[in-house]
Amino acid sequence: MEPGKYQSDEEIDLMDYVKIVLKRKLFILAIFLLALLAAGLFSFLSPQVYQINTVLEIGGANDQLVENPDQLMGRIEGDVYGAIIRSKLNISEAEYPTIKAHNPENTNLVSRSIESSKTKQTKQILEEANKLIIADHQNKLELEKELLKKKITTAEANISVAESDIARVERKISSLEEEKNNLGAKVVALEAVLVYQQDPGTQFALFDAKEKLEAKKQEIENRYLEINSLELQINDLASEIDSLESKIQDIRPTKVIKQPTISERPIRPKPLFNMAVAGILGLFVGIILAFCGEWWQRSNT
Repeated sequence: MEPGKYQSDEEIDLMDYVKIVLKRKLFILAIFLLALLAAGLFSFLSPQVYQINTVLEIGGANDQLVENPDQLMGRIEGDVYGAIIRSKLNISEAEYPTIKAHNPENTNLVSRSIESSKTKQTKQILEEANKLIIADHQNKLELEKELLKKKITTAEANISVAESDIARVERKISSLEEEKNNLGAKVVALEAVLVYQQDPGTQFALFDAKEKLEAKKQEIENRYLEINSLELQINDLASEIDSLESKIQDIRPTKVIKQPTISERPIRPKPLFNMAVAGILGLFVGIILAFCGEWWQRSNT
């Protein structure tokens, strides 16, 4: 076949297609307009769906969160709170919407959203869920707070015991000091006697008095060391109490960062998008039907 003839045949075929489209342009236009009308009616009659979302900040104690965000999201999506909410708001399980949870990376935030046309009811659902989660977390934090308070009470009791021990040791030291002074006076008296009387009995009595005096001094020193140890123990306990009180102050409750909020515009339906898609499909279907009609007409003639 000659190249020029092949090109001419292609042009003739293409012109045939164009002629068919022009011939049946009203039919194609009708299909196009019908698709636009159907998409418009569908968008107009479909209920408007809004997104309602809320954000919680998970609290914690001792540099730890009261609950891991992934665990909380699992409980939310697992409908742990759903039965309580449905019962309180008198919502059937079939009407209860799906709650989507999300944890922004490297944060202790949990975002939850619902897509629904019943915005008032959905907002109530998220509000009740917030209350339940906060109450649950608050109970856990209160238990942690009570545990810290008990540790403080125990430390304070140990300080009282240590202070009582110090007072007891101080009284003992006072008694030992008196005994030491008496032994010191006895040593001085015996030494004065020995100046004039060098008998064995006096020498033994002086030796014995000096030994007892040194023993008393050592005992008194040991008692002071005991007091130092008790004072160090009290300081450690006081530091522990400060640390525990600081931990109590650092307890952060779970709180609502963003109250349940309804999106300003509906997320569905999207009329312009629906009509654009419907228009493209309408043109495509109209052209296909036009060619089918032309083929049917020619095959029957």
